[in-house]
Amino acid sequence: MQFNRRSIVIALLLIQAPLAWAQAPEKDKAARVREAFASPYGIALTAELGKSLRVSADPTCLTEKGLAADQLGPRGRDIVIKWGTRLLEGLLAPIDQQISARPFAGTAELERLKGNADVKRYLAMEEPMRQAKILDVVFENFDRYNLVRRVRLRAVYPLGTGNQDLLRLNPIDATEEALDRFVDGSRSKALKRFLKLSEQAATAEAAVIKAVQSPQMTPLNFFEGVESDLAELCIRSGK
Repeated sequence: MQFNRRSIVIALLLIQAPLAWAQAPEKDKAARVREAFASPYGIALTAELGKSLRVSADPTCLTEKGLAADQLGPRGRDIVIKWGTRLLEGLLAPIDQQISARPFAGTAELERLKGNADVKRYLAMEEPMRQAKILDVVFENFDRYNLVRRVRLRAVYPLGTGNQDLLRLNPIDATEEALDRFVDGSRSKALKRFLKLSEQAATAEAAVIKAVQSPQMTPLNFFEGVESDLAELCIRSGK
């Protein structure tokens, strides 16, 4: 399977904390992943992961280890959070370094605008979408890694499996529509200025991401070894 680095660049732009140029300090990556998993969509994906683990785990191994079926979901969730955090930290670390070295010219103004009531509301409304994009990036690449390494765990990522129930729970489309309605109905000059500067910041950030990407920026690097953790839950690998 080929890993499309262009799609990774796009994903990184989408999951970066709101305006990474203006973050002071940026929220910890691990905290962002945990919060995403605690969201309604994250809880639904965790439940699906639990189903996959129960279907895929070796029954004899479960008996030998004394593992109950209801233990697999929570433990699997911890594994995906651990390795998903590693994915985000690994991909974003060189980007964060470059952003710090080349700060966006409008950072100070963006920071001031974030204190505006309309801007605060916009960012709060946007958060479910950002959390969902984190979850999609993590589960898509977790499934891809398992496929390449022949880890015998049924896939979870709903765009890959076609799970319509999970796709309906993804808040991205509904959040985008709500944000559009909010912006269209707002007369706030502060919000419009914030969005204009945000677009400029995103363009600058995209250039940084493209500049630092390398052939090594694939999920294979950041999920390497997850099969050992999954083996503890009786998920086999190989033919």
